[in-house]
This record gives sequence, C-alpha cells and structure tokens, in this order.
Amino acid sequence: MVNDNVKYAGLDMPAEMFRPIDKPILLASLLLDRSSSEDQPVAGPGSPLRIDLLNQFTKLFVETLAKDDDVNEQVLLNIIAFNHDVEIVGGAEFAHPRDIAVPVLTASGGTDYDLALNTAIDLSRKRYEMGKKLGQEHYVPIVVEVGDFEDTLSSATARRVKELVDHNDMQFDGFATIPLNPEDPNFRIPIPWCMKEAVPDPHRRLAVKDYNDLADGYQQYANLKAMSIKIRTRTGLDEKPQIAPEENPIQNPDNKLIVPQLGDLI
Repeated sequence: MVNDNVKYAGLDMPAEMFRPIDKPILLASLLLDRSSSEDQPVAGPGSPLRIDLLNQFTKLFVETLAKDDDVNEQVLLNIIAFNHDVEIVGGAEFAHPRDIAVPVLTASGGTDYDLALNTAIDLSRKRYEMGKKLGQEHYVPIVVEVGDFEDTLSSATARRVKELVDHNDMQFDGFATIPLNPEDPNFRIPIPWCMKEAVPDPHRRLAVKDYNDLADGYQQYANLKAMSIKIRTRTGLDEKPQIAPEENPIQNPDNKLIVPQLGDLI
C-alpha cells in the first residue's frame, strides 16, 4: 500500500540494525502532518503557526526519549512526514532516539491521510517481522499521529486499523490540532473510529478544549506521550504498567489536554 518513495524503506538496512537485544523493543512511528493547513496560526492573528509548534513538539518528544538510557536502547523511532505524499525524515528509519536528526518541517501541499497511515502501518509491520525472525521480542508497535485530520480515511483503511487494534497487533494514539469542545466555533466532529481523541471518551485522540490552549497542548502531549513510552518500556511484556501518582496527567492542574486514563495510552 506504500508508494514508490517509501516502498523499499527498511529493506536495505545494515545487519547491525537487526541485532537482537535482551530487552523487548518498542517500534514507534511518528506521523506528522505537514500539509498547507499547518501553515496557519493556532489561535488567530499573532499566534504561533501550527507547523512551528509541530516542529517544537517533535524536538521535545525525541529529546525526551533520548535522555533516558533504557528508553533510548529499547525504542526504535520512525518519523514520517506527510501531505499529499509521504517522506521518511529524521535521517534513518526506525533509529534509536539519540540517532535521530530532528527534522524541521515546512508546510505545503494537500493531505493524503490514507496513504500516510497505511505507510506507517506497512513499514512498522515489516520491521516487526524482520526483528521477530531474528528472535527479538517486541512490545505492541505504536503509531503516534499529530495533525488536524482534515482528510478522511477510506473504509478499507478504517477497517484495517480496527482489525489491528482488535487483535492487539498495533496501537494508535495522537494529538488533534483542532479543538474538541462542541461549544468552540471551530469544533468539528472527529473521525468516529479514531482512538484516543479524548472528548473525554478514551477511545479518541487527545486534544484541547479550545484554540487558546493549543500552544500548551503540543508541549504537554509531547511530554505525556514520552512518559507513557517510558512507563511501557520499564514494564515487562506480561506485566501491568505501574503508574505513579505524579505521572498521572489528570492530577496536573496545569494540564490543558482532555485526557483519558494514562493507562489507556500504554
């Protein structure tokens, strides 16, 4: 399902990239919307552009993961930027966070969310199968999406995502850069099947209530997602994650995100 630009990605990686380690690996795909709609202020004239906040999010997310030795060893990150096309950015596909060259994206073009999501799924599954053949243990791979979701998915892709989730073969999480308060004049109904949209339904994407909170929302989502990955990778494959009270974003009075229980993100 991937296009010519990415269909061979990951198949010619050096052998040392597939050398198993004695800890489970978490494959994390970061799917970033770089379409022209991201070249807009988040909250009216004078406010930051969405694309600038997206770049800040990416830098904070990658650097936070890279700070922890265990997380850096156990996480392989693939950064995919998309508009009407897709591009692997960050220097290498499924690299440890410290080996990622954090990209600075510019906004242009249309949006093909269907192509982008299928690309993320296909590359993740290929990398998972390669590691599995060499005896590497894995956590359930995740796809982390940040965008305004102005494009919709085909019914075939929606069914594919649902099957992956239902069989616990992949997890999907993300931050919607549109407000999800029905009273906000910019509100629109999110794609029904999408996970983690938090309105406060835990089966939808995380978001903020209104545009004035978006700048903080990007940063808080980067911290939240990095923390959930840290909790996941410190937990055994068959163990239930233990979340300390100070790690629970619901307890943070400064949190601007509409959040489900943190355990739902792990």
